[in-house]
Amino acid sequence: MTEPHHQQDPPAEAPAQPETAGATSPQPVTRQRSQVRWVIAGAAVLVLLLCFGGCGALLATRNDEESPDQGKPAPTAASQSRAGTSAPTSAAAPTTAPATTAPPAPVYDLPAKGDFKLKVKTLRKQCFGSAGCNITYRIDVTYVGDGLDPSSTYEVTYEVKGAEGPIINTFEVTGDSASVQQEETGSTKRSGDKLTAVVTDVSEL
Repeated sequence: MTEPHHQQDPPAEAPAQPETAGATSPQPVTRQRSQVRWVIAGAAVLVLLLCFGGCGALLATRNDEESPDQGKPAPTAASQSRAGTSAPTSAAAPTTAPATTAPPAPVYDLPAKGDFKLKVKTLRKQCFGSAGCNITYRIDVTYVGDGLDPSSTYEVTYEVKGAEGPIINTFEVTGDSASVQQEETGSTKRSGDKLTAVVTDVSEL
């Protein structure tokens, strides 16, 4: 008897998994996630480096502004010692200007009565026989001292003698100038009498 030939059924195919739109295999997804993670980690590290770098630059700028001497070599003890003890090897001798002698201040007299010499100069004369004369005269002044202060004025009192009555008058002297009256008059008892004048007082005005 021939055994009936059983036709072997073809192996059952594994049930096809339903396809999902846009789905990817797990391995690529894992790689993409790993790459994303590395990119995120690298970006974070870069951001941190930039932050630390910016902070360091800011701190360095502030340090430079606050301490302008930073970066200069610190003075050593030897340099400080040299700076503290350095002195000029030779001091220049001070130059002394030649002393200039001022001219001496002028010295003026303090006038006295004997320093003035007076002369009566007759300008006009009218006589009446032996009865006497009328005389018009002026006083001429001569100073015999060394010199009078031109900033001071002195009043000189004088007396005219030889006239019938005493004649007393004054004039002023400033420096080498005397202010006297241009004309004075007097009468004598006799025609032969002469008039004279003497200083009786000198006072500063």
